[in-house]
Amino acid sequence: MEASVQIACTPTPDTPGLTLVLTCSSRNYVFGNLAEGTQRALTENGHRLTKVHDIFITGSTRWKDVGGLLGMTLTLADSAKTSYESAMAVYNEKHKTKLTPPARPHLNLYGPPNLKHLLSTCRRFIFRKGIPLTATEYSSTQQPTRNAEGHIEASWEDANIKVWALPVMQRATAPGVADTVSDDADTVSDDVDTEFYESYDADALAEIRSRVDLDAREMRRYYDESLNQFDDHQAPPEESDAAREERYSAIRDVVIGHMFDSAWSLDTLVERHISEVEMPTAMYLRNPSTGKLEPYRGPKPGGAEPLPDIKVLTRTPWPGATVMELPPTEPQMEALSYIVRTHPTRGKFDPQRAKELGLRPGKNYALLTRGTSVTNEHGETITPDMVMGPDQPGQGFAILDVPTVAHLKSLIRKEEFAAADVMEGIRAFVWNADDKVVRHPTFQEFVKKFSHVKHIIANAWNPKELSMIAVAEQTIRLRQIDPYRYGVPYHNNSIELWSQYLDRCSPSEALFAKTGLRFRLKPTFGMHTEGVTTPLSIEEVEQSTPPDIIEAAKAARNNLQQDTDSLKAWRRLVARPDAEIITLGTGSALPSKYRNVSATLLRVPGVGNYLFDCGENTLGQLRRVFEPRELRDVLRKLRMVWISHLHADHHLGTVAVIKAWYEVVHNGSPRPDLPRASSIAHSESISESGLAVISHEGMLSWLAEYSRAEDFGYSRILPLQITPAEPTSTTSSPPTSTISQGRVSSLFLFSARNQGNRVQKRDYECLLGLSDIQAARVAHCFGAMAVSLTFSPTEEDLAAGRKPFKVSYSGDCRPSGAFAAIGHDSTVLIHEATFDDEMQKDAIKKKHSTTSEALGIGAKMNAKAVVLTHFSQRYQKIPVLQTVDNGQMDEDVLTPEAIATEEAPAEEEEEDATADNMDMASTNMSSMASALPRDGSPEKPHEKVIKVGTKDMKVAVAFDYMKVKVGDIAELSYFHDALNLLLSHEKDEVVETVETEEVTINKNGKKTSPSAEKPVKKKAKRAAGES
Repeated sequence: MEASVQIACTPTPDTPGLTLVLTCSSRNYVFGNLAEGTQRALTENGHRLTKVHDIFITGSTRWKDVGGLLGMTLTLADSAKTSYESAMAVYNEKHKTKLTPPARPHLNLYGPPNLKHLLSTCRRFIFRKGIPLTATEYSSTQQPTRNAEGHIEASWEDANIKVWALPVMQRATAPGVADTVSDDADTVSDDVDTEFYESYDADALAEIRSRVDLDAREMRRYYDESLNQFDDHQAPPEESDAAREERYSAIRDVVIGHMFDSAWSLDTLVERHISEVEMPTAMYLRNPSTGKLEPYRGPKPGGAEPLPDIKVLTRTPWPGATVMELPPTEPQMEALSYIVRTHPTRGKFDPQRAKELGLRPGKNYALLTRGTSVTNEHGETITPDMVMGPDQPGQGFAILDVPTVAHLKSLIRKEEFAAADVMEGIRAFVWNADDKVVRHPTFQEFVKKFSHVKHIIANAWNPKELSMIAVAEQTIRLRQIDPYRYGVPYHNNSIELWSQYLDRCSPSEALFAKTGLRFRLKPTFGMHTEGVTTPLSIEEVEQSTPPDIIEAAKAARNNLQQDTDSLKAWRRLVARPDAEIITLGTGSALPSKYRNVSATLLRVPGVGNYLFDCGENTLGQLRRVFEPRELRDVLRKLRMVWISHLHADHHLGTVAVIKAWYEVVHNGSPRPDLPRASSIAHSESISESGLAVISHEGMLSWLAEYSRAEDFGYSRILPLQITPAEPTSTTSSPPTSTISQGRVSSLFLFSARNQGNRVQKRDYECLLGLSDIQAARVAHCFGAMAVSLTFSPTEEDLAAGRKPFKVSYSGDCRPSGAFAAIGHDSTVLIHEATFDDEMQKDAIKKKHSTTSEALGIGAKMNAKAVVLTHFSQRYQKIPVLQTVDNGQMDEDVLTPEAIATEEAPAEEEEEDATADNMDMASTNMSSMASALPRDGSPEKPHEKVIKVGTKDMKVAVAFDYMKVKVGDIAELSYFHDALNLLLSHEKDEVVETVETEEVTINKNGKKTSPSAEKPVKKKAKRAAGES
């Protein structure tokens, strides 16, 4: 058996955690943090995870450590299901009578306390069938178990490895109580998690703890008396604390089962009396003449009209969505590490010795090799030890996640480090520890004690290395084309700084962890550096850019220079031309090499910053776009986060962004009381909070539930729920009815138990920096909304007679007339263009928009500019646009009237208010890779011309890291030819990582799998679709 460990990613701005991949012959394992960006980094570095069924999470259940877990779990679940279905298809077709059926897929997660709570909070937007997921939590309250010989037993084992979990609790009492050690620049408190405690003195800390304990007891009592919906898990009398926690854990297990292994079906309809129906939900009646189902349109439960005495058909909500509350929990200060070791390898068979003992080659040799005694021709018993060499002991490593010195002091006291039977064969310690821990004498002494072990340190001391090399290279080439909109992603690869730090702070025995570093465990231990990621060379990238791209860019700049007057004239039409749009993530469904998932930042000078959607690793993207000082300013001025819908690629970065804002603006200090609608507009209340998060109820509920496991700043935000506007007419173009002629949107301060109070429109300016905000329901999933923000006009805009600055954002949707109505006269429309025009059927099926449909909505809005984003991984094409004067109109011209819209049904008429809200990521994992041209010769630029009949509407095609001022958007179209050349030259020989194994059982009935050691290079396939 061969086994090796590779460092998949180390702490950087866009991969803040340490992750290892253990590769064995039959199965792979992931150990470490699953931080945001981990999945994308694995794609970047060519790791195949099709054989991963077990993930061992280190650290604690803080978003910093587990922010990428949810996206990774969805991807692995889809991959496993697709692989299983492929294997079953072959089995059923050819080999049903010859082979046992393929094993049902499953996923196992192991981690610290609150892991199950984190998973359970996602029940509103995660739904998979047929993928059992088991979550196991390791707590410091659990004592190691011993066998009859007194040896510490492994926490977990399978046929390949044994794992000992090492959970430790921070032994903090109060700031400044324990020992300290001084250095030139720092004073370290042993028993303090500075992130949690630094803002409190001892008396304040004691008061807070007392209040938290009282609140926790009250919450548990209230949950068990009023909120617990699980009949099999009600509280018995005189229940101990330990028994209660076991019961709560069982409830969370049930919820997780609903999320990943439910038998619920969307097609199941249940008949019930209309008075028993819980709204909102769709209701149907069967037409007695045709036998077909028809929507019920009469009086509904909860309405003013009396209900008829009839029975209706409704869909049964999937069980996870009916769980209104989870068992209470609280933040846990535990950190989890592991010791991992392979099993011993049986010694080699000695055929010469067997021959001397009177055995002939054949069956007896095989039996002895498998450990079975045999009899020779003289009737003598030959035991395996007589012909086998000595067993080779197992080899292993430890991954030690140590956030503070207090955790370190608890960790080194673990019995496992003193147990010879556990530590035998452990050849490497991989540390995830910051510089305060590494510099502490306790750490130095521990390393010296285990000087025979390789110590590999992953440290956030220099958090500026690039981990996403492919997109960095592409951005450098984009800068060569358009240096005003693109720059080099912020990074620092200084080897000198690393060397100085290593000499000053680390033991001589230690090495720095580098992405790609591999150490082999079996058959013999050895370190291998050939796979270590090479630092980015800007000069080499620029020199490798094809000359025709450089020439096309030069021609574009010349043309732009010649049209300066017309560009200035268009700029004069635009309100707030210095407002800036930064496209942080422009991909769809899954992060790829070149595009992260959805996020767009709007910076309005003198007003503030606004974030439209916040997909996983948005904070990492911000850290690449802005240098640290400017990023702090960006966060300090962040006024609003808008989440369009509850699909994972649009919101899983929200917690990290709020946490970063919370630390910059409030120093990580929670608000003592929650805001009230009647007082939030007061200056004191605004300073207490300041960041509005506006979305659907489901998103705000998720944030509230997760805040029970981590103080990420929820107490400081303004969670605002918005109601959709309902224009009276959405079909005319330009709209003859404005939004004021129908129902307008309203904002309500969200509470976990009720909708709270309405926020008055007169307060929008001081709270949000806006004169108005309107949202429209759109056709994509339950609760999906598009939004329009209107800003107060500046004196310059008023003097020039310009309409107020207005930005509209689509999220994911089919083209919407209601959105066109609320966004009428937008300065900028940011609209998804997931599919090319040739793929309109896919767009309709997936409830997305094509390029022409997005531009058509811009035309309906009379928008001055359209920014296209959210591109499918299935194509990378720049649309060729041609503006057509009114006198040249023909049937091919894109006009406002040419675009058909598809409106979202009213909420109470939604076909299913729960199932349609799930994150339905593509099950074809090859969509992880960018689908650029693969052959050696460049393709011709995309030749389809979109004729636009809106003279003043300018169009920009977004890439990640693009920064463009609104008044300069008209310049971007000059570079389209150069961009198409860039995309056609890009060769994408990727190593697919999370995908289905091509053949699990081949047509000859043989089981197959790729090499365990070397990833297989393949050209990326076209994906089946995105969500």
